[in-house]
Amino acid sequence: MARYEIGIIGAGVSGICAAVQLQKKFGDSISFTIFEKNADVGGNWLKNVYPGCACDISSHLYSFSFELNPNWTENYPSQPEILDYLKRVTRKYNVSEHIKFQHEVKTVRWNDELMKWMLRYVDGSLPNVVSDETRAFDIIINGPGGLRVPLVPSEFDAFTGPKMHTAEWNKEIDLKNKKVAVIGSGASAIQVIPSIVDGVETLHCYQRKPPYIFPRPQFTFPNFMKTIFKWFPLVMWLYRCTIFVIQEVIYSAFKADSFLNTFSRKSTKLYREHELRRRKHLLDDMTPQYNFGCKRVLMSEQYYNAMARPNVCVHSSHVDKIVERTIYTKDGSKEEVDVLILATGFQVSNFFGPLEVIGKGGKNILQSWIDDRPRSYYGVSFSDTPNYFYLFGPNTALGHSSVVFMLECQVNFVASAITEMMKRDAQVISLTKKAEDRFMDKLDHDMKDMIWGREGCGSFYANTKGDIIVLWPNSSVSYWWQLRNTDWSNFEFI
Repeated sequence: MARYEIGIIGAGVSGICAAVQLQKKFGDSISFTIFEKNADVGGNWLKNVYPGCACDISSHLYSFSFELNPNWTENYPSQPEILDYLKRVTRKYNVSEHIKFQHEVKTVRWNDELMKWMLRYVDGSLPNVVSDETRAFDIIINGPGGLRVPLVPSEFDAFTGPKMHTAEWNKEIDLKNKKVAVIGSGASAIQVIPSIVDGVETLHCYQRKPPYIFPRPQFTFPNFMKTIFKWFPLVMWLYRCTIFVIQEVIYSAFKADSFLNTFSRKSTKLYREHELRRRKHLLDDMTPQYNFGCKRVLMSEQYYNAMARPNVCVHSSHVDKIVERTIYTKDGSKEEVDVLILATGFQVSNFFGPLEVIGKGGKNILQSWIDDRPRSYYGVSFSDTPNYFYLFGPNTALGHSSVVFMLECQVNFVASAITEMMKRDAQVISLTKKAEDRFMDKLDHDMKDMIWGREGCGSFYANTKGDIIVLWPNSSVSYWWQLRNTDWSNFEFI
């Protein structure tokens, strides 16, 4: 009989990683069920299907260390290839038999008397039948994904023509020979714009804050290299390690006043000027008016070339209003368009919402984070939520390397916590408030050295109060080392 019943929320990268590692480390000693609101695995990589959707981390690093893939076709993998990889991992480790597809979790509530989590979910898998059920679990692992709930500013509701968010791409909307507007200048915008520019009549790009961009060193892996990776896995592992080390060096570019920060700013300037040399009038509109690293630094070898196309119009002024299909900006210009595409990002600071997490004493965790700020232990454990672990939680995202590495660190920590519970014959593990406070003090101290910790960057990294709630302020290796050497006296066991 399983010792602990574990509920896992989400079958994206986080949930799959947790499921595989739990099976490997504990076998039949634990039992787990994955709740996934979609009809298949993949999470963000299942839902985001806009043209050009891809990862900006090298494929051999954006993959699980326990399941290296010698057959990546490109240095930066596309959405279909990543999704195929996740599905293959799911099949190989028989994860699907533990997944309840089209089961959306609505509430997880800690029961102080039973010392268990009561997980309430809606079963939408049967047509015309929606059931609301509740199950008890000893442990909850929440891995909903950070880029999940699209951010749709209300002012665009007034647009009367066809419109869509990049995360909710509608393939039925025909863009061919249409006047199209794209709102936003983030990662999805710089991917979708080059992918659709050839097929539209006119492309109007509205961007308030142009990004810093490095050229993406994209290439196709030749067959002989894939063969070497397949038959000599050590070579593939060394290749992955080399990429990891390079990315770790890049981390210092986000330190305020560092040499690499200055070098990176100048390098992106030279690249921008070179790419726009034939349309120099665009330089002012395409030059960031904030310091390097304040917002997410993007990778593209196609974006500037697309923006310089004769059928592209760049608008740097704020959108003032929308009347039917006409977009008015605050500089007095107006453009009537056929289709509106919102590349406006996600509600990152909403974390696991609209899911409700009710911790000890009936505390609404998300509401407390909104009222103040997220307080945690390495973004994984929280003093108000015993037996609850969050994957890709607050202050665990990176600006320089692969979040998959961070997720594996977190899953290993969860496995270590469960092992410690077994050793102590404990039903409950609970982070102490003192340990949480010490971590938050250290986090604030380390954040002061980073560019986004010194300036009001106004990006999705921060909440409305200016607290940086998304990013980890140190290297990936430091996160691994600190989480690996957890002092279990920081936790209470019952």
